[in-house]
Amino acid sequence: MHCHKLSVIILSIIFFVVENSALHAKKMEVTDAIEDSEFVHNFNPLQNQHKTRVLIDRYHNTIYSKSREASGARAMLDILQKDGFKISYADQPLDSVLDETEILIVHGLPNNKVKLPSGENLWQSPLSAKEVEAIVRWIDGGGSLFLTLSHFPNGSGARPLLDALGVKFADGYIWHESAPSFNDPDAGRCSHFFGMSPVQGLVNSNHPALIEGLPVNRVDYLCGAAIFRKQEDVILRFPKGSQNHAQGTVSPDSHSFFEESDNYAGLIGFNYGKGRVVASGDQGMFRNFIFTFDTKEKVYVTISNPENDNANLFVNLMRWLIPKK
Repeated sequence: MHCHKLSVIILSIIFFVVENSALHAKKMEVTDAIEDSEFVHNFNPLQNQHKTRVLIDRYHNTIYSKSREASGARAMLDILQKDGFKISYADQPLDSVLDETEILIVHGLPNNKVKLPSGENLWQSPLSAKEVEAIVRWIDGGGSLFLTLSHFPNGSGARPLLDALGVKFADGYIWHESAPSFNDPDAGRCSHFFGMSPVQGLVNSNHPALIEGLPVNRVDYLCGAAIFRKQEDVILRFPKGSQNHAQGTVSPDSHSFFEESDNYAGLIGFNYGKGRVVASGDQGMFRNFIFTFDTKEKVYVTISNPENDNANLFVNLMRWLIPKK
C-alpha cells in the first residue's frame, strides 16, 4: 500500500515537472548564423528576354550594405539573375538614380539612432523628403518598388515612404497566441509564423501576384511587423486578433502595451498610378541563413527551407513587379 502511494506521488511529481517545463519553455539563444551556400532554387525561368532592370539600394543602411554572405542575399540575387533581371546597385541618394531602373529594391531600412544628452534616443528616418517624393512620383509614373520592413527599429526608416503611399505600418512586434516566439515562447512577443497557408486563410492565392504564378502552399514568416492598406492588397494576412506589441519581450511581472486588430497583414501588393508596390513586414523571409541555437537545433531562415515556398513567392512577386508594356 505504501509502495502504491509512493508510486502515485512520484508519478505526480514527474507529471508536474513535465507540465511545468512545457508551460515554461527555456529561451533559446542563437549561437551561430551562417549563409546557406548550398541552396539553389530550381524553377523554370522566364523565356522572354525581358531584361528588366533592378536597382538595389545600398546607399542607405539596408541589408545590401553588407557583403553577400553577411546579408543572406545570395539566394535572392541568384533567382533574379536566373530569371533574366539585370541587377545594379545604388550608392548615392535614390532621387538621383531612379531613371536607371524599372524596379527598386529597398530591403531592411532601420532608423538612424541619435543619442541625446539626456540618454534618450532620437530616431530618424535615413530617407530624405526629396527621396520620398521622387520615389512616389517615379512609382506613379510606372516604376515598381519592392520594400521589406521589420520590427522596431529595424524597418522603421521607411515609415515616411509608407505614409506617402497611404500604407499603415504597425511599427512594433507582431504576435498571436497561435504562433509563439520560436526561441522564447514564454516572454517573446514577436511571433514566428511557420507554415502560413491558403487552407488557413493566411495566404491569399487569389492575389494577382500569385494567381498564375508558381505554387505557394506554405510560407514561413519570421519575427516582424504588421502593415495594412486595403483588403484586396493582402498577400499574407495574420490571424484575427493578432497584436502589435510595443516591446519584443515581456518580463514575468509586467505586460507589453499592444494594439489588436483583425486586419493586420504581413505582405501586401498593390497598384499605384501606373506602377506597383510590394511591401513586407519581415526582412528575413527571403534570406538564406541557417541559425544554430544553444540547443543544437538548426533553423533555415528562410528561403532555403525545403519545406516552404518562400522562394516561389519571391519569384512571383518580382515577376508581378515587371512593368507591363
